[in-house]
Amino acid sequence: MRIPSLPLLAIAISATVCQPAHASSDGSCYPTWSLTRSSLDACSNVPFLSPGNDSRVNLRLLLADRKVLELAPNALGEDEISEGYGPVPFDIARLAGTTIEEEQATDASTVQLNALLQKLGIERDHMETAGDAFLEGEGSRCRSNSDDSAAAFVGQVVDTPQLSASERQALARARMQLLDACTWDPQQLASLLPGAGDLPSPQGKAFVAYLQASAAFYSGRYSEALAGFTELASDPQPWLKEVSLYMLARVRLNDAQQDAFDEYGSLKGNIDPGPYTKVEQALDDYLKAYPNGRYAASAKGLMRRAHWLAGNKNKLADDYAWQLTDAREEQRSVPVNALVQEIDNKLLASAGDSLAIPLLTAVHDLMVMRPEGEVKLTPERLLAQKSLLAQQPGLFEYLQAALAFYVDKSPAQALTLLPKEVPAALDYLAFSEQTLRGLALEASNDLPAAQALWLELLPLARQPLQREQVELALALNYERSGQVAKVFAADSPIKSAQLRLILLGKVADAPLLRQQAEQGIDGKEKATARFVLLYKDLLYGQYAEFADDLKALPEQPADERLTSSLGYAYGDGQTLRLFRWNGDKAESGYTCPSIVETASTLQARRQDPKGLNCLGEFILRNGLDGMPLDQRPNADQLGASEPAFQGAAYSRLEGYQAVIADGKAERDDKAYALYRAINCYAPSGYNGCGGKDVASAVRKAWFKQLKTTYGATRWGKALQYYW
Repeated sequence: MRIPSLPLLAIAISATVCQPAHASSDGSCYPTWSLTRSSLDACSNVPFLSPGNDSRVNLRLLLADRKVLELAPNALGEDEISEGYGPVPFDIARLAGTTIEEEQATDASTVQLNALLQKLGIERDHMETAGDAFLEGEGSRCRSNSDDSAAAFVGQVVDTPQLSASERQALARARMQLLDACTWDPQQLASLLPGAGDLPSPQGKAFVAYLQASAAFYSGRYSEALAGFTELASDPQPWLKEVSLYMLARVRLNDAQQDAFDEYGSLKGNIDPGPYTKVEQALDDYLKAYPNGRYAASAKGLMRRAHWLAGNKNKLADDYAWQLTDAREEQRSVPVNALVQEIDNKLLASAGDSLAIPLLTAVHDLMVMRPEGEVKLTPERLLAQKSLLAQQPGLFEYLQAALAFYVDKSPAQALTLLPKEVPAALDYLAFSEQTLRGLALEASNDLPAAQALWLELLPLARQPLQREQVELALALNYERSGQVAKVFAADSPIKSAQLRLILLGKVADAPLLRQQAEQGIDGKEKATARFVLLYKDLLYGQYAEFADDLKALPEQPADERLTSSLGYAYGDGQTLRLFRWNGDKAESGYTCPSIVETASTLQARRQDPKGLNCLGEFILRNGLDGMPLDQRPNADQLGASEPAFQGAAYSRLEGYQAVIADGKAERDDKAYALYRAINCYAPSGYNGCGGKDVASAVRKAWFKQLKTTYGATRWGKALQYYW
């Protein structure tokens, strides 16, 4: 669909563009591998109706069921993969759609305009327009001063037989000059437009009057624009008559909203709705005269804006309902994806008890099931919506079950409200019902019944992202029921790489890791399983096993970074070459052998001072402090069960403390342990080496010991503070 370039329409879409919420301060999103979230996490959406979803996702799911919108997630990009994403959960940006259609429409307008100019014998000097000066999403009345609007004008000039060739050229040149800017004073305008003598025909004078009124509009002289378009609204030229009647509404709307926004572009409170009544009447006048006119779709969009500015939420909800459920594609002022964004910006965030529209009411109800919200959905409030929600069969009952599960914490009650049989076809509402049923079974500790349901759903989950969600549900179930090995069986239905890698990194035992290092579904899984095995052997004190498992590692392992593929943010990542570390002699002045020799030393004597220091050196020089492999997710997330490798991973700080306390430790070993233990708190005063914190007084004593007993060592001389 070709979308006209209209300034107020652009503002209506995106005056307050809502960007995806991010999970960290660096602007990135990271997934939360859970299906039971009730708090909003726009980085971790799932393809069933959930309070934890971004409201735009829930609305898209319901629209997909109505065949209004196809749920078409963008392919995972390199950034998302590096942030640990698999197909589900997904960042809201994956459903944001693209602007390809709009870009194509803009290109088509340029081609059309250039062809018209060529027909008139006019060569275009440059391609820039005033409308190009605005950022995407930036609202301005001048956005429509573009190739699209210029082509409409020039096309009418070309097709008006009463105009002479010289008049057509003069009018087209004048319109092209007006493309360069958005504001002209009357003197400037007089120099840009043809004079009265240049255009002797009545039609020529009418087109000049249109350019004058348009320039007054773009310049913010609304009274002049109103007078000009009022006179032209009765012109015999059909296009001038229609466009002028439409422009009267645009002028009134721009005039009315002049003081509607504060200095930051936010809508002020306590806006007088009076002026918008005149805007609404002007738009009604146009739509009654031209119900299928050139600008009917745009007029509908401007009507929404007038209702929003006037604070009339009921009329605004009706506007959106028509756009979403009744309008044909060519009747919509913007694509459905843009409507979803607009609804989220302009209605859902400030909606009241009921929006009188089943789809929007359901989305809002899910929002107010979140624990962090001030407004809460109650059974009484939901019951009052029953007749409205009944317009979409099953929606009321689903919301009842969701309320019982998420708000009342009663999975047993939820099960009584959900269908007991799985339908042959799963739209997103039916899929949501069965997903919630499975979650309620698991919350009731009936893991076998839930597992059977997930397996039953697998071949039926055919809509986008449904199967990937069922795989996540099944992986969670296998983990919680102590059946992690089923995820990696030869006939396992779980193919999502991220799910498998998370379980390998968090809960797999050594035999399973050894198995997948040889039998993984691809090279990445094999290498990751081997990395996790060697890492945990070493960091959890399994030194003999480390030596045996290391035998399967080539002398020159592949340099592929692996740890970022485990489903967590690992910074730069690591490779299997980590385990061929040959010691570090340059930076610290403390000489260490290879990690293989260090592990052998610790196998022979677990508290060997040199071995403890050098294992710490291995961790320090390779950036392994705080590795996510050592961190346990929250109880509702994948990988949260009891890890197979018991105890805590090696802590550099505790290793240094053991050396400090060892009366038989060599002088350099103890001095270096003191130096490094104190530096665990540099420069912030917070421990960066793992293990239990030590008090400032203890660090002060270490510092004193280093500066006195070991003051002659290079580390005693180097340290100036104890933080």
